[in-house]
Amino acid sequence: MRFRALALLSFAAALIAAGPATAQPYPSRPVTLIVPQAAGGTNDIVGRLVGQKLGEVMNASVVVDNRPGAGGNIGTQLVAKGPKDGYTLLMTISSSQAINPALYKNAGFDPVQDFKPVGLIGAVPNVLLVNPSFPAKDFNEFLKLAREKGANYQYASAGNGTLNHLLGEMLNSMAGISLQHVPYKGVAPALNDVLGGQLPIVFASLPSALSHIKAGKLRALAVSGDKRSPVLPDVPTI
Repeated sequence: MRFRALALLSFAAALIAAGPATAQPYPSRPVTLIVPQAAGGTNDIVGRLVGQKLGEVMNASVVVDNRPGAGGNIGTQLVAKGPKDGYTLLMTISSSQAINPALYKNAGFDPVQDFKPVGLIGAVPNVLLVNPSFPAKDFNEFLKLAREKGANYQYASAGNGTLNHLLGEMLNSMAGISLQHVPYKGVAPALNDVLGGQLPIVFASLPSALSHIKAGKLRALAVSGDKRSPVLPDVPTI
């Protein structure tokens, strides 16, 4: 029912965007759902679920198109500058809309003027993860190691300016440590390198990493937010 409500709301917004000049019933051709993040991340996973349900409710083909890069700016710019005909929708995350215009000198879009919000789909925590070979078994041990003289630990993220990147910088500032940032082109390659031991630490959205945590391939030390995640009840919050 939640998916159906979302789909109908998206459908109505698309009709408004198409305007009264539309000669054929909407939709008369495939609808593109732009995901400005790489495949394998939470926004991609959710976008494909939403795209499938939208297609069922609208009785139309909905094509998910990943356009990653620049912290979500590339795909977001594509939608902002594209035709306002109701056939291109943006599946975005709050950080791209709220942070990027302040973080980049020219994000290439206006988060208020260029878009009409359709609906909030969900909220997920991010999680601080380490390779199982990392010596810290919990968050307190992690901080102790990171504060040692000469400590030089690197952390992976989904890219410069992404929420994963900024979480690491927030932790550096609040905890008085100096984790070194290593950007990747999406959360999937970042996770792969931490899984392979090339880097010890990564920040990632919980859905994109949960299977690795459950399989014991990554160790979760903390989750973002003010409440523990029900799927990781033993992992503290930061």
